[in-house]
Amino acid sequence: MALGDTLIGEVCHIKGARPGSARHDPAQSPTDRHLRENLILMCPTHHTVIDDDESSYTVERLHQIKYDHEGGASPVSDDEVARIAISLLQNVSTEGQTGGLSAHTVNAASITVQASGVSSTPLNERQIQAVENLWQILRNFSTEFGMVLFVDSILLPQEMDAYFSGADEMPVMDCVLEFRDFQAAIAKLAKAGGDEASKERPFVSQRLWSIYFVIQAIYGRASLMLTNSYKEERYKDWRSDNGCDQLLSAVLPAPVVDHLKGLQGNGLRTAIDYLEDHFLVEAGMRKASSG
Repeated sequence: MALGDTLIGEVCHIKGARPGSARHDPAQSPTDRHLRENLILMCPTHHTVIDDDESSYTVERLHQIKYDHEGGASPVSDDEVARIAISLLQNVSTEGQTGGLSAHTVNAASITVQASGVSSTPLNERQIQAVENLWQILRNFSTEFGMVLFVDSILLPQEMDAYFSGADEMPVMDCVLEFRDFQAAIAKLAKAGGDEASKERPFVSQRLWSIYFVIQAIYGRASLMLTNSYKEERYKDWRSDNGCDQLLSAVLPAPVVDHLKGLQGNGLRTAIDYLEDHFLVEAGMRKASSG
């Protein structure tokens, strides 16, 4: 859902994501909560109207609204999708909606990352807490997606392709079998605390939030590429993925991105390390490298 070059859509939960949110169902599993069937795209205005009137907008009615709109929707061309996706990396302006992977994809406010240094203005207590909370979520991502980084660090792209094509059983790849289900990445992002990250957005700089968002998106996209590798029975390499390239280029200089894509092993872990370094420098927790 776009207005010109600005994404305004908010991916919302039909049954609320958290206790106390509209239509929340405590019996619903975390996985089901973030399934496509429980998500609906809304503009910011109707998102507010609907959540403020639960008696009129029941779960059943929202499902019907969703199905009616999807049934009458016109296909969007690949060129239009690409144009809007590129604009996401330049200037996205939406309201602060919390949710799963899709919700954070459309709510990364202004993903353009300037090359400016760290502000000299001291942070207040709430800002410091926000930085610490985002850093903890990043550490959680590292734990949840550790196996994705692990297989990328010990196997070459051609070895990965041999596994997905069935030419080599490669028992070590059993550690990422869960990613055959595309919901695995969404569930892991939520478990790591990604759903809660947006509440820290008002208290950190635009650059810091942008770096955080790119790291989260790299974890999610690299994992979903494994899902597609299982589906297509061939390795979908993040190195040749245009989406990963755009995300990395939003933060890292072009020569660094080219270097990362040229690494045949451990490239993904190295990319995350570079991005986390930028996060720490922007947060004032580490001095910028002179290189």
